[in-house]
Amino acid sequence: MRTAATRVAARTYELTDFLVNVARIQSVPGRYSGMLTYHDSCAGLRELGVQAQPRALLARMPGVTLVEMRESTTCCGFGGTFSVQFGELSAHMTDQKCGHIAQTGAAAIVAGDLGCLLNIEGRLRRRGDLQTRVWHIAEVLAGEDGVCK
Repeated sequence: MRTAATRVAARTYELTDFLVNVARIQSVPGRYSGMLTYHDSCAGLRELGVQAQPRALLARMPGVTLVEMRESTTCCGFGGTFSVQFGELSAHMTDQKCGHIAQTGAAAIVAGDLGCLLNIEGRLRRRGDLQTRVWHIAEVLAGEDGVCK
């Protein structure tokens, strides 16, 4: 089993890493015009080495202006059970992240981790921000119906 798992792991990639470094795509089908900001998830950044890849893909989209938020690499406060075990601290961390998002003036926050996205969107809405869109990077790149038009 270990050998089989090792072979599978060698052929497994994070989406943006695959698109940039394996498939080497030069253009993406999504269409968006406006400002976006990107949140680097802890797992993607620290365990998978994903930081430049999503930004490179977003840069290939005409009309996209990527605005870096302060502390884009700082944890959003979710961290699996962390948000349950340390709810008050988690909420404070997420509030800081939401403040950094707001400071960019971007209409949308994009990330590659669903846990981060759920956490950030939940906090944005509880803070009264009903306008900022929260998208997975795949939604933006693919230009799914109703997402990025």
